[in-house]
Amino acid sequence: MNSLSFELHAVSPGIGDEQRFVKIATDVWPWLDYIHIREKHLTSEQKIQWAYSLLYAGIPADRIVINGLCELNELEKQVFFQRIHWGQSNMATIQGSSLKKSDRLRLGISVHSLHEARVAEERGADYLFYGHVFSSSSKPGSKPRGISALSEICSAVSIPVIAIGGIGPANIAAVRAAGASGAAVISSIWASDNPERAAAALRQAIER
Repeated sequence: MNSLSFELHAVSPGIGDEQRFVKIATDVWPWLDYIHIREKHLTSEQKIQWAYSLLYAGIPADRIVINGLCELNELEKQVFFQRIHWGQSNMATIQGSSLKKSDRLRLGISVHSLHEARVAEERGADYLFYGHVFSSSSKPGSKPRGISALSEICSAVSIPVIAIGGIGPANIAAVRAAGASGAAVISSIWASDNPERAAAALRQAIER
């Protein structure tokens, strides 16, 4: 996939079903740029084990992102996995002004405001997740931030911004027009009756 133009990320649903996750990931990864292991209840060791399960299933290591892994020194020991993603809670545990990461790592950070976006960029993030942009089943009852807010974030930072929250084939074009460098989805794939077809539809919407 040509991730230089518009990246497609799939974030795990956080329900702890490793077997189902690996099965669906194996079906959909050819359509994706990145698959995130976002299972907050797992230990760092368990997250890395899930990553190996994806690797053993044939998914390339450079498509696998481990979320919430703050032990950078431990990750640097890993031969295969060099992509991680942090939430704001992870940011709060890191002292100092710089993330001091290895050049091999690609680090994304989730942000929800202009201030958080600027701080993340200043501290060395390679890209941002911003959302939720549209109404999302993973954020029931929470007001979406909207396209105009996404556009503001994209204009305020020089690193790529990935839109998340309620993303589907019908609004990919709007997200792209707002300046986003990619989209991240959860339920659009994991809750679909046909995840492979859903992933293909997202990729086709990107390529239109």
